[in-house]
Amino acid sequence: MRILVLTTAPRQPDNHLLWEGLREFADVEIHYFSKQEQKSLGAVLSRFDFSLYDRVICDLLFRYLVRQRRVLSRISGLLIYEEDACQEFIEGSKWEGAFSTFYLKLPNARIVLTGFQVCRKFQEMGVDAHFLPKGFDSSKLYNMGLERDIPLGFVGRLDSDTYKQRREFLQRAEKEFGLQILRAEPGDEYRKLLNRIKVFVSADIGLGEYMAKNFEAMACGCVLLAFKQGCGEEEALGLESGIHWLLYEGQEQFELFVEMLMTDTGLSDALACAGQMEAKQRFDYSAQSQSLFSLLVLPSDPALKRMSLWQRLLGLKFQIGGQHGN
Repeated sequence: MRILVLTTAPRQPDNHLLWEGLREFADVEIHYFSKQEQKSLGAVLSRFDFSLYDRVICDLLFRYLVRQRRVLSRISGLLIYEEDACQEFIEGSKWEGAFSTFYLKLPNARIVLTGFQVCRKFQEMGVDAHFLPKGFDSSKLYNMGLERDIPLGFVGRLDSDTYKQRREFLQRAEKEFGLQILRAEPGDEYRKLLNRIKVFVSADIGLGEYMAKNFEAMACGCVLLAFKQGCGEEEALGLESGIHWLLYEGQEQFELFVEMLMTDTGLSDALACAGQMEAKQRFDYSAQSQSLFSLLVLPSDPALKRMSLWQRLLGLKFQIGGQHGN
């Protein structure tokens, strides 16, 4: 099988190992495009004769990809990899409702999404959607065995209004529990900072999936204390609370778990060790390549092929109407 991968660089998280790993299973040609190049994505796509490839993977910025429906609809064997489709369902997001509108106009495309619940919602709309969780680059993120002198930490930006629930929760934890909200440049600086954190606090509230930071922190040996998504998300990841991580469902439980982890060294050490091992086995991009390849060779769903575009859009219209009426 001959595969063409069109992806973004620089990109955070850097997932080049996901594409490089496909070379174990197929003849793979990878092209990296900057954000500036993608502003002229039509010209970029015109460089390729897509008929020369059995599969074409697009891991490009949605804000530019969404403008190329006409070109993309003519690509046989198209697979779109998207990590931000949860914004489809976040009220007030710039992209609320935009992903489904776009995907339903590409009935021949297979869509790989990084949230189990998010994927299931798109499937219910008639999209040929498949779940592959977010991953991490094991060549850059690993346990260095450093002293963990930051008891409670979070690394990342909080300025996006799309993720305001996360910001509010973390700022409260900063005020009440001394959570350190930190920033770091990608690469060595980010890895070293994660290696100094004992308990990494994740607050992916209202997102319906777990962000890559969760698995990056686990890979670096942090204890992960995360907000529970529920609805099968954890089972789909293969992670159990109390074994690989601790999941809280509200403020009271969060406070209880913080106290436990700060006082019970045996518990925190066991969670960190089990979490690190599981992250390496399940979410390392190199390990995920085989799962991705299985999605590339998976036959199309005949039921979706029989469903016409207007039927899909009609179903989506009724679904959205029902949601607004609740």
